[in-house]
Amino acid sequence: MAERKAISKKTRFEVFKRDSFTCQYCGRMAPDVVLEVDHINPIANDGENEIINLVTSCFDCNRGKGKRKLSEKTEIKKQQEQLKALNEKREQLRMMLDWKQELSHFEDEQVFEFEEGFYELTEIEITEHGKESVKKWIKKFGLIEVLACMEISVSQYFLSDNKTTHEKTFNYIPRIASVRAQQKDNPMFAKQNYIKGILRNRISYVNEGKLRQMLKEIETADHFEDVKSIASSCRNWSDFLEQFNEWCGGGY
Repeated sequence: MAERKAISKKTRFEVFKRDSFTCQYCGRMAPDVVLEVDHINPIANDGENEIINLVTSCFDCNRGKGKRKLSEKTEIKKQQEQLKALNEKREQLRMMLDWKQELSHFEDEQVFEFEEGFYELTEIEITEHGKESVKKWIKKFGLIEVLACMEISVSQYFLSDNKTTHEKTFNYIPRIASVRAQQKDNPMFAKQNYIKGILRNRISYVNEGKLRQMLKEIETADHFEDVKSIASSCRNWSDFLEQFNEWCGGGY
């Protein structure tokens, strides 16, 4: 007589899922009945614990069946269904692997497009680490946007005879993309940044955290002109804060 080996919890769960938590003998389902895993070909007849030889059975059917096997027709049908399911899983896994490989190739092609464009404008080759960064930028912002931001960064920061600008030009590409994304979401974002620039250039101290909260009050073009006037005329941060509070009715 074959030695009975315990069926693992993982295997039991997989059998239950495959059989929709339904007894394959009487059709009753959990939780109305207690389910067990039964051997199609019994252990006493050298049946194995392979999932293809296992079937969901309720307590009553399993204990009353003893060494009796499913009918030959039912057993064959069950095995055919299991083989079909296994083959379908194998095909889907292969498709997923092929899809992952295609995505990887597509990402590499996009990075190559960026490489060519950056080299054409700067004659600088990108390192492997740089390529990984570009891949992340493209995932976040899209290739077209990253290429547009690359051209902006090169036009604003790149000087061929100044090596310190080379790294800056590359590193500012995602920053430009991030600013453009915020501008798209908030039309007043650029105007808020303009006010920040005025203050940073005119006065020695700016409370950046408070300023970010204050500038959220700028919601229209008229608001922008009012705050721009205050920023352009204030003597220091305290003066700006006082005038701003008068303008918006206090709170800061």
